[in-house]
Amino acid sequence: MSVLLDVRDLAIGYAGRPLLSGINLSIAQGDWWGVVGPNGAGKTTLMKTLLGIIPAHAGTIERSPGLTFGYVPQRGVIDDIFPLSALDVVVMGRYPRIGPGRRVSRADRELALSYMDRVGIANLARKPFRALSGGQKQRTLIARGLVPEPDVLVLDEPTDGMDLAGETGIMELISDLRRGSGRTLLMISHSLNLVANYARQLMLIHGHEGVFKTGTTDELLNGKTLEELYHVGVDVHTVDGRRFLFAHGSTEPGRGAPPWMTS
Repeated sequence: MSVLLDVRDLAIGYAGRPLLSGINLSIAQGDWWGVVGPNGAGKTTLMKTLLGIIPAHAGTIERSPGLTFGYVPQRGVIDDIFPLSALDVVVMGRYPRIGPGRRVSRADRELALSYMDRVGIANLARKPFRALSGGQKQRTLIARGLVPEPDVLVLDEPTDGMDLAGETGIMELISDLRRGSGRTLLMISHSLNLVANYARQLMLIHGHEGVFKTGTTDELLNGKTLEELYHVGVDVHTVDGRRFLFAHGSTEPGRGAPPWMTS
């Protein structure tokens, strides 16, 4: 698989403050990366740096020529006060392709409808976005991220606030969409248990603790590696082909189990 992003000796931060340094990784076509850590760990800062939204403090990021990104934000990013239909929200994803000063074409709207159909919400195209359920809103935002037909799709906490059924439905949808396209996925999550059963590669990150570790899911999801990273005892169990992680105590006085490991 061709390398889409090659990162060397990267240092990231925000508001002039360093967060993590010495980051090295390669992201290839067809990868599915889970970017896991607690709130405030630096996950979003890292993704925004990789996308070129904020500058790196140091190091290099080489992107393959013409590389394009799609972004699926958290549901709360679109204010329900605006009277937008679900279709209007999906069409917004075409704006970077359309360019400034140009109008949305019929072809753009038809493409948006085709992606709504792929995520199972074509019948909701005319319904106000604010009237949708949480799961329907998330499917709308996934279609919005896909409609520019990007090489890399970044998903920011796509199951945040969902119950188990909604979470499973969204994750299976994302898995099916990736399987059909070979698209590269970067999925931000606070739950290691969630991404353990979907992502093929992991970035484990906690900037305030100086933690940044990458590898395949199989390489990293073992008790020894996780204990070295987070200083807690961890049991990894497999039941019917699914992994479950349980943190059961700190190896350092005064340190509790990471909440993102068991949530």
